[in-house]
Amino acid sequence: MNPKRIIIVGGGISGLTVAYRLSELSRNEELPLEIIVLEASSRLGGVIDSQRRDGFLLEGGPDSFISEKRAALNLSKRLGIEDEIIQTCESHRQSFVVRDGRLVPVPKGFYLIAPMRLANFFGSRLLSWAGKLRMAAEAFVPARRNASDESVASFVRRRFGREALERIGQPMVSGIYSADPERLSIQATFPKFQEMEQQYGSILGAFRARGKRDHAAGKASGPRYSLFLSFRNGMRTLVEALIRRMPDVTFRCHACVREVRLEGTPARITMESGEALDADVVCLALSAPQAAALTRPIAENLSDLLNQIPYESVATVNVAFSARDVPDQHLGFGFVVPKIENRAIVGCTFSSVKFGGRAPRGFVLLRVFVGGALHRNVIELDDQTLTQTVLSDLKSLLRFCAKPYSVSIRRFPRSMPQYQVGHLARVAAIEKELMRYPNLFLTGNAYRGIGIPDCIEQAEKTAEKMFAACHPEAANQNDAEAIRRIRHYEEAYQARTK
Repeated sequence: MNPKRIIIVGGGISGLTVAYRLSELSRNEELPLEIIVLEASSRLGGVIDSQRRDGFLLEGGPDSFISEKRAALNLSKRLGIEDEIIQTCESHRQSFVVRDGRLVPVPKGFYLIAPMRLANFFGSRLLSWAGKLRMAAEAFVPARRNASDESVASFVRRRFGREALERIGQPMVSGIYSADPERLSIQATFPKFQEMEQQYGSILGAFRARGKRDHAAGKASGPRYSLFLSFRNGMRTLVEALIRRMPDVTFRCHACVREVRLEGTPARITMESGEALDADVVCLALSAPQAAALTRPIAENLSDLLNQIPYESVATVNVAFSARDVPDQHLGFGFVVPKIENRAIVGCTFSSVKFGGRAPRGFVLLRVFVGGALHRNVIELDDQTLTQTVLSDLKSLLRFCAKPYSVSIRRFPRSMPQYQVGHLARVAAIEKELMRYPNLFLTGNAYRGIGIPDCIEQAEKTAEKMFAACHPEAANQNDAEAIRRIRHYEEAYQARTK
């Protein structure tokens, strides 16, 4: 049997996972595939960027993943790198929110935007007494019976009040999504809160009901810092393991795609160099704007829909200090900064406290986040000015004045998709339009989740659809677990080809 050729455009975690899952299915089912990954930059891995420098482990992009969503953990097990996984350090498991220029601990039992235990919350300095009483009154706020989408800001303000939004909701949301909560979709980002409101009538009522249930079952409730996992040598461990376990896949860096043509069989990929490659199936594991540019000549409606997903630019600044220069009264995993505080930084992770092995003995490593929807002016600063701005905020908030041992800046232009109100409807329209092109597939963080486990889960599902498209006869195999999973997607593929 002549192998089907699959071309994956984009060598980030999504593109690599698609390639690995296809390679896995091809080996397991003994059905040949020729898999090529094209990456425009000089390196694979996308925003995952771990570097060792002077004894420090610098994470330019994501520094961890959550085990509650199993996709990343399951992939790590299949790759044989489970022994490399580490948990957060057991000491100093707390985080902070800035209020009036000072770091205030997040009360125990606080979950993203809501307190799970009012007793702990009332003793906190995060909100004024008026703000606390308004938040506690959430239990008496009528549920919104309209199940349509709304902004995160509207949801938090409606249920918990304006101060809760400004002092807690906004910084928490910006720290995760680099987004403006006035535009961010509650359905696409925090659907559980909307479900709680619909099912229990209030968020506090839902926490009480679930708390009783979990207590009866002997389960822990509230935020569990042990859910955050990383690798002993950084997140790039995952990228390197994927590459190492795919000797049958061709990887090409500095391979910039100029054009994708889908008319006829096979499809054709044209490179900036003029080289042309034919493919039976094409996957664009790119940002929405990049995918929109490539699909414009062949699928104008699809391209227009992809361009409706906006993006923001962010940067991380790794700053190392001598441990003796940094006071330890605020040791924890990090802090976020409300916009109302008028600071330049969005938040900061105490990297050498959060995970072991991030800094040599006698040093402290901080990782500062800047940019996003509410701090666009900061991301535009040159490196020298950005460094000075970050150091000024750190010294003011952490109450110390010392020269840093080193500073490293990593910029990610237009890297954070903004799941604005109506995002899921836009994604559904994209998927519907995509059905017109049975040899074209899309995956990435633009659609149904920005975290690493989300990207891995979506990429694996996409790979299974692609495998079914290349080998529909595999759906007749009854004894393989992988093929049983494919059957679900075979129906969708057949619907696209009618």
